[in-house]
Amino acid sequence: MPGLRMRDAAELPPPVGLRVAVVSQGLDRAYDRARGLELIGYRVAAFGDAAGAVGGVERVPPDAIVVDLGREIGFPSDVVSKLRQVTDVPIIAVGCSGTTAEMLRCFEAGADDYCRPGCSTDEIDLRLRALLRRIGMANGTAPQSSGGAPARVRVGAIEIDPASQTVWKDGREVQLSPTEYRLLWTLAEHAGEVVPSKALIARVWGNQYAGETHYLRLYIRYLRQKLEDDPSHPVYIVNRWGAGYALEEPKRAAVAV
Repeated sequence: MPGLRMRDAAELPPPVGLRVAVVSQGLDRAYDRARGLELIGYRVAAFGDAAGAVGGVERVPPDAIVVDLGREIGFPSDVVSKLRQVTDVPIIAVGCSGTTAEMLRCFEAGADDYCRPGCSTDEIDLRLRALLRRIGMANGTAPQSSGGAPARVRVGAIEIDPASQTVWKDGREVQLSPTEYRLLWTLAEHAGEVVPSKALIARVWGNQYAGETHYLRLYIRYLRQKLEDDPSHPVYIVNRWGAGYALEEPKRAAVAV
């Protein structure tokens, strides 16, 4: 693995499944930023103007909002102010001019964080996760029992108990390594849904290993060898080409090559 360590990034809460609204000047730019965040694991709603964003946020409240109008001259503080009137979720403003005066206006309007113009999607991701950690949203989409702790998950013949980190297949305990378990549990938290490869890598190994896709493929193979009846034709842990992996009920799974 690479020698570079980013301990703080690795300890930030995973973004898988968190809902983010992206507001830009025009849908094209909004979709560009949305695609980058979706690859990391967020669920993103894109809006091309402030009015549409205000209505959308009221109808389906997100977990956070990114206001990214673009490098051209704009007034992100105006958009932040309109959104702050209808929601109290964290808002990150991406600057247009990058001046201290603009930053001040954004904070006064209700922004929780500010990025300089042209910032990367990875920077926005880290800032979002830091904000969400502060308000206690380390894992907002995990299955919950009535007591608030993660509940057991059953997918077909596979059962997972997060309290003891124990896995069974057809009633028999399956021995998994800590890394194998983290990977399986991440998929189980979103059973039936495709989890982007980059999000899986960030959750299991840390954001600093985003490009190490061969580790993901290797551990997917390990899991299949332990959980699939025929690892060469998996029906539980399936690959959606170009998107990621999903843990699915066998009757709904597509055979992956």
